[in-house]
Amino acid sequence: MTDTTQLDDALRRTDAIDAYDQQIKSDHIIGQWSFEPMLDAAIGGPKPRGLGHVWPWSTTRPHLAEASRVLGPQGVGRTSIVFLNPGITQGVPGSTHTISVGIQIMRAQEVCWSHRHSMSALRFVIEGHKDAFTVVDGEPLPMETFDLLLTPRGAWHDHHNPTDEEVVWLDVLDLGLTASLNQAFFEPFGAASQPQRGSVTDSQGLRTAAVRPVWEHARESRLPVRYAWKDIEPVLDAYTDTVGDPYDGLALRYANPVTGGPTFQTMDCWVQQLVPGFEGKAHRRTSSSVGFVISGSGAIEIDGVRHALTPGDSFAVPNYAWHRLVNDSSEPLRLFTTHDIPALQALGHFYEEPEARIGASEPPRVPASPEVPTYRSDIFLASDESR
Repeated sequence: MTDTTQLDDALRRTDAIDAYDQQIKSDHIIGQWSFEPMLDAAIGGPKPRGLGHVWPWSTTRPHLAEASRVLGPQGVGRTSIVFLNPGITQGVPGSTHTISVGIQIMRAQEVCWSHRHSMSALRFVIEGHKDAFTVVDGEPLPMETFDLLLTPRGAWHDHHNPTDEEVVWLDVLDLGLTASLNQAFFEPFGAASQPQRGSVTDSQGLRTAAVRPVWEHARESRLPVRYAWKDIEPVLDAYTDTVGDPYDGLALRYANPVTGGPTFQTMDCWVQQLVPGFEGKAHRRTSSSVGFVISGSGAIEIDGVRHALTPGDSFAVPNYAWHRLVNDSSEPLRLFTTHDIPALQALGHFYEEPEARIGASEPPRVPASPEVPTYRSDIFLASDESR
């Protein structure tokens, strides 16, 4: 068979396939062969959705102040600006393809009206005040600087600033994930403020403390939790010069106070501390993340591009993008970061390169061993304890 004959046969087959594709298209059917280009493109893993990007505090804070002026004393909704990833041009706008992050300001004497939605949300307070607070399902949570406040999906929430000072926080929501699953719900409360619980003994937050009512079953979801910075900072200080993980540095989870697991079912929150001179190894995950610089300075390299980090800066790391953290200063670099890892783990889609790091290391071992053993050394150790 000549080359010309083979070419003619191939063209006829192509024409026949095209004709068949058109024939079944009217019945809303498609041939599996149409997906072959997509499958070929998946060889080597997913392409990062979006770009690595940093939103400098020197830019975003003035923008927020101007938004407050333009919207006026009553505002239009909340006075909040959202960070858009320059590499995401289709679908739900966001900072990564699953996470939306931005900053919000609450002016003096302002009340941000009550509502609820199916997106899980959190507030990391940047400029706080001891008398400002968020109400979550009837429970007031103080908003002091660097506190983390959780607003679980479906929880009523409104914000109150009875002071003469501004309050500013980082807003993080699993908006892209929720919208892509077509699970977005929203409902106004109908009044500026929801009723607050009549007694502290009715508080769900009280039930996440170290001591809890023995006559009740513990609730694991929709918990109005406040992680006070005054409790977090001493823990960071206790680790002093601990390097932690070679990729993430000292990374501590804001653990669910009931389960001990991820902060949310869809998002995990970490506080990270990088010792001076830290040179993180490059790695990538199928998850994406956003972060905020609490203190110190350094850099993050994303797909070979180096971005400087200074206090107040926010940043985004797309899914499956190579990245590494650097602290080239003489002071610790502290970061607040949020990751969509729990959602991917639940779906069986979480993967890391060049090695697995999340939950992969053994905890500290039991330090004591008997001088004259009577039993084997692991006799009283549970299955999840190191040997």
